[in-house]
Amino acid sequence: MKKIRKIIAVTGIRSEYDILYPVIKRLNDSENFELKVVISGAHLSNWHGNTAQLIIDDGFEIADKIDSLFVTNGVTQRSKAVSQLISGLTQTIDREQPDLLIVVGDREESIATTIVGNYMDVLVAHIGGGDPVWGNADDPIRMAASKLAHIHFTTAKPYSKNLISMGEDDWRICFTGTPGLDNIRNEPKIDFKDVCHFVKSELTDYIVVLKHPLSSEHNSAYEQMKITLESVKTLCEKNNMKAVCITPNSDPGSFEILKAYEEFESDRILLQNTLPRNIFINLLRNAKALVGNSSMGILEAPMYKLPVVNVGRRQQGRLNAGNVKFVDYNHQEIVDAIEKACFDNNYRNDIINLANPYGDGTSAKIVEDFLAKIDMLDSKWLIKSKLV
Repeated sequence: MKKIRKIIAVTGIRSEYDILYPVIKRLNDSENFELKVVISGAHLSNWHGNTAQLIIDDGFEIADKIDSLFVTNGVTQRSKAVSQLISGLTQTIDREQPDLLIVVGDREESIATTIVGNYMDVLVAHIGGGDPVWGNADDPIRMAASKLAHIHFTTAKPYSKNLISMGEDDWRICFTGTPGLDNIRNEPKIDFKDVCHFVKSELTDYIVVLKHPLSSEHNSAYEQMKITLESVKTLCEKNNMKAVCITPNSDPGSFEILKAYEEFESDRILLQNTLPRNIFINLLRNAKALVGNSSMGILEAPMYKLPVVNVGRRQQGRLNAGNVKFVDYNHQEIVDAIEKACFDNNYRNDIINLANPYGDGTSAKIVEDFLAKIDMLDSKWLIKSKLV
């Protein structure tokens, strides 16, 4: 009789959960795996919408809840969170005895999970390794997690090569693309009136604004957001448009971004906290452009055929399909870039024809097939043959 493999997935914030979701849903539905989820960080914060309930509503069994978000808005909060996660995960894994841990990206959960997995001889599968991000504390964390992880599911082929250049064995690496595209591919279209009802505004021509603080510039987060929103306001008033603004992540500087949002909130500048997946995806499907510095502008916007104006240095250095215009914190430069994104039909048509280097929306199946074929009891997966 084939052994059922026990898997624990770890998640700490909505944006990362949306990437993880297609993978763990497929594993959860499979007869070959038993899956549970550890919920932590911003998921347990009322300020961030208490998104833990969304995970429960999605039907996953919860192995543990680890309260790891220190809402200080200072530089101490994330390192404290890692220590809390390491302690909590150690107890959870000791109790649950999983065969595999799975985690996404470059946040506190990824480094804590990979550290615990190494010390406790439990395999760790890491989604999103080898991906460089400029100027953020998350970049070296992602690379450290990549070195600690035993199995790599990469979101782009050049990132697989990056891992090999770091000394990772090629048989540990599987190019899947980003699982976030699976959500877009699988989510049905809904009546757009439902989207308007949810955001409490009639939407015709609109942009979406999604901006997070950059760790190396968090002291400037308010001024940077203010310049961005002044530009968005100018654009909207000039062209009779609206902007749907989504609240930032939990990193230091997020309070200042939220403060700026609240100062600019109006009939044209609409502020939203957490959006259900079906609302969010259909909101993006009908938007004119995405403005800010979210990774979804890099990873997922090409599938929406959506032009992106990336303001500031966050996301610089990452592979993109050609749909992203990088601009500085300059009022006119931002306005001009958004207008080009919204109204330059030649530019918009070029974006429609771009290929997305981050996959085609079939990542979850690739992950399942890879995990189903490996022997998780084979010690070769725990032992790195080389470190450089």
